[in-house]
Amino acid sequence: MARRAMRDRRLVLSPRARTAAGWLVAAGLLVGVAVAFRLLGGDGAGTAIDPRSSASPGEDTLRIAFGTRLDATTGEVAADARVERFAAGDTFIYSVRTAEPPPRTVYVEVRRLGEDGTVVQPAAALRLAAHAAVIAYSVPAADLVAEFGAGRYLMLILPEPAADPLARGEFELVAGTPPESAEP
Repeated sequence: MARRAMRDRRLVLSPRARTAAGWLVAAGLLVGVAVAFRLLGGDGAGTAIDPRSSASPGEDTLRIAFGTRLDATTGEVAADARVERFAAGDTFIYSVRTAEPPPRTVYVEVRRLGEDGTVVQPAAALRLAAHAAVIAYSVPAADLVAEFGAGRYLMLILPEPAADPLARGEFELVAGTPPESAEP
């Protein structure tokens, strides 16, 4: 059997071997790009993506309860008054119970959900009572609708303005007033 001659000391591949080598190089490039994207991250505009700032709660982030009335016994949003959609005539209440007593001051940030993710309320200080076991606050929903506008929002409760959130939750503000109740 005759041997294939080496021309100019180069390796000569058959067409089938060249095709296989091309597929291997392409697969290697795809894996390289995927690894680089995972390590460096980014959103297409050159901004790195922070995996901790996702809209879904992490395992160490508590869930904020929203509603229209507080339970006088627990100081939390009453179970039968829980809602996540508020109109101008509603009372907007949120609460969260932490495993340990919360800090004396927490910070509340609100972001519009959607394409722009605009921060509509930068981390604002909320002072709690000296021995508070629950973080809770109440405000007329009309004030929020007037200030933020109608839409879906993400609320973050932070121990410090630049820290990871203690709790997060989503709510919706709608234009108009709530329907009249059917009570006589």
